[in-house]
Amino acid sequence: MQSRWDGVLTPEQKAWCDARDIALAYDPLQIGWVIADIDSTCLRSTPATPLSWKVKTPGLLNFRRWQPSDVPAYMRLLSDPEVWQHMYEAWPGTLTQALARDLIDISGLSDHHDVLAVTLDAQPIGQMRLAFGADASSSDTAEISYWLGRDYWGRGLGRDLVHRATRRAFADHAWLYRLVAFVHPDNVASAKCLRAAGYHDRGHRDDGWQCFVIYRDT
Repeated sequence: MQSRWDGVLTPEQKAWCDARDIALAYDPLQIGWVIADIDSTCLRSTPATPLSWKVKTPGLLNFRRWQPSDVPAYMRLLSDPEVWQHMYEAWPGTLTQALARDLIDISGLSDHHDVLAVTLDAQPIGQMRLAFGADASSSDTAEISYWLGRDYWGRGLGRDLVHRATRRAFADHAWLYRLVAFVHPDNVASAKCLRAAGYHDRGHRDDGWQCFVIYRDT
């Protein structure tokens, strides 16, 4: 048995997949790396369609822009005060459709940040954000922040989110050399996720928030 594929990858395509943690498998018949589909196996299957960069491995976290159709999910995820307890901002109360639409619109308008929905099986479950200009003395630094809906806590998804978001940030922004993250002192789970993803502790800010940093591999 072998995994189903969409064709042998070029070196550039493999590098693109590696940077985004897209599951790959080596196919000895075609003598090359192919996109793996861990939920579908077959004997010596043949490609049904050309290679598509829209193919996503089921069951894995992915990232995309927030869309207007995400308003109901966005409201459901962020109307939970528990999700806000370790954020910078105070809980605004149960989100209305108008507020959810405004927040989604704002997330895609500014050039000082990059905001992506975190999806599981194509459904939004959280968010990652890169804030540029996080360090005025270092133009190659961005601040990374993230959240997950409470239904998705305690399942190891936070660790996967941080790992994938970090690799995605460095892959999408060639100028980026350093990522920093600030964690509420009571948010033990988030600190563990960052350490597991290779971030290093850099002490505390004056307000008590922990600082973590990671550098691009050289």
